[in-house]
Amino acid sequence: MRFSVSVRALTLGIALTSLSTCPQFSTASDARRPDQSDIAQIKRLRDEKAWFPALEKIESLAAQFPDDDDLYVLRVHTLGEIGARQKAWQLFRARPTLFSAEEAQRIELDRLAAAISGSMFYAGTPEARRTAGLDAELAVQDYLQRSGATTVPQRLRYDRMLLLNELKRHEDVVAEYERARAEGATVPAYVAAAVGDSLLALRRPEDAFVALEIATTANPQDTQWGIQQAYALSEAERFAPALELLDRHVAGNEPWLRAADARQSHPNWKRYDAETNRALMASYAEDLPGAQAALEPMLEIAPKSSGLHAALGMLYARRGWAERGLRHQRIAATLDPDNVSALIGQTESLMQLQRDDLAAPIVAELGRRYPDATHVLRLQRDWERHRGWRWGIETAASDSRGTGASSPQGAEDAHHAFRIESPLIDDRWRVVAGGDDRSAEFGGRTVRDRRGWAGVDYAFDRLGWRLVANRSVDALDSAGLSFDLQWRFSDTLDGGLVARRHDPNASLQARASGLQADTFGVSLAWNRDERTGVSAALQQSRYDDGNRRDSVSLRQDQRLLTRPHLSLTGTAGVYASRGSRDDAPYFNPRRDASLEYTLKADHLAWRRYERHFRHRLAVTVGQYRQDGFDSAWVASAQYEHEWRFAPGRVLTYGARWGKPVYDGNREEHLGVYAGFSWGE
Repeated sequence: MRFSVSVRALTLGIALTSLSTCPQFSTASDARRPDQSDIAQIKRLRDEKAWFPALEKIESLAAQFPDDDDLYVLRVHTLGEIGARQKAWQLFRARPTLFSAEEAQRIELDRLAAAISGSMFYAGTPEARRTAGLDAELAVQDYLQRSGATTVPQRLRYDRMLLLNELKRHEDVVAEYERARAEGATVPAYVAAAVGDSLLALRRPEDAFVALEIATTANPQDTQWGIQQAYALSEAERFAPALELLDRHVAGNEPWLRAADARQSHPNWKRYDAETNRALMASYAEDLPGAQAALEPMLEIAPKSSGLHAALGMLYARRGWAERGLRHQRIAATLDPDNVSALIGQTESLMQLQRDDLAAPIVAELGRRYPDATHVLRLQRDWERHRGWRWGIETAASDSRGTGASSPQGAEDAHHAFRIESPLIDDRWRVVAGGDDRSAEFGGRTVRDRRGWAGVDYAFDRLGWRLVANRSVDALDSAGLSFDLQWRFSDTLDGGLVARRHDPNASLQARASGLQADTFGVSLAWNRDERTGVSAALQQSRYDDGNRRDSVSLRQDQRLLTRPHLSLTGTAGVYASRGSRDDAPYFNPRRDASLEYTLKADHLAWRRYERHFRHRLAVTVGQYRQDGFDSAWVASAQYEHEWRFAPGRVLTYGARWGKPVYDGNREEHLGVYAGFSWGE
């Protein structure tokens, strides 16, 4: 999310133009003319900028001398000076021959400036602002056509750049800016700020920083332009200088003073803006706890700030607390129905909470009210992808050395799979289908299981489940049925249940002996936030030979280091299982257990908005113990690349290495894998 550049200071650049000196007046043809002392008094009042007394005198004399040209000209100019520029322009258009070319241009430009200013600041609703802006652009085009000018007056060029920025015609803004720079023109600071906003919308953060540098150099104390410049740095992945820039603006503004017994605090909204955006910037740099600690106390300062509630909602959603985030986003939208960030945040949280039925009308309303807004267009693309087709393919193969007779993995194994999911039906249903091809070599014999599957997926509010039927083409009587259920208890607690008849993921080694298994399991996951999580699972596999294999696992993930482009996560896992038979023709220890520690490094090497390249390295060491054999140290490692070409289009590939122990025999596995997913 990015805060738009404030244009409160631009009003003077549009609405209060340079004041004119007394014009040269035409000579009236009528013999009856006002006394020259009255004319002199009017001119004196105008020189003193006493516009309303001057206009009152003009109107009084005009009632006596309605055909006097000098009074007519004075009236037009004075109306323009008090801001009634549309009325002044209408009078000018009625008798244009009374005015010089210079006066005519100034009246025309004053009227256009007033129209542009009115569309940006005075129209009440977004729809009214857009309509007024389009009308102002039509007026500009009408003037340019009537004037026949070969070059656009500089003042109009800059006013129109502001208008085009407001109309979200960012390419036109940047094109005009580049033409002005090529001509050697010095772009005013307030215009450069708008150009920076357009360049950010066009995803050119480096160029936006240069344009915003013009604005901040002219007025280094302007907090809003400094904030915008910081966002340009962050979008160029330069978080450290962005935070330093915001720190300077925080330090450069007096704090918001509050005394325990005071009836009213001493406000400083510039400091407040700098601090809130500094906190948001910290969240973009992955310091979510720090951002939360900075934002939450500000609710005491500005409990009715729509922007603050929207920022907190976004932050909570990023920490994994979608319900909590949604509450604040709804508060923000209630406080300000025109807060686009709050409405977008609501939509994103509702999608995460599986409530597309509530998100759909918000998306439609945003599209109707803000059809050209950059963030709204991006949301609409995300919405369409979220509800559209999904598919993926993956492949993996490995080779094993030192494989014992009871090794469950086999000497050589491979797995190839594809899946496809239909667009969302009635906000909650999808039709799913796919296929798997698994193979492994056991004792010189290759066992293969090629299986197709199809089913339905349901996801609505707290409940999600998938029912899938599958069948193997390599074994008779190998049809299966799988049921997976998930329930969201809260933002931090989730539960799951699985029940599979002829589990396709059961031991392929057992299938080599013509045995299949049914699987039942339950799981529970508690994620305090994005940095800490604990999960536990219980599972039982029931093989056709009467063997019952029970297992329990417990795992904790803890973020150890977080930087804008690097994270280190530590994982501790405990696993234990037991089998009811000793004579199974597949790996089935009476009892076994393992304790493993994993350190995973995730480095974001390159990112350009939604596209990125990252690589990960995970190293695991642990101890494995099996009844009847000595305990042994085990180790594994995995390295992978991830390319994200666009939202929902991800290619992943990597290599795995491991040294497990089965029945006291040390093995070494080396494998490669790859996968591509399309959709959310």
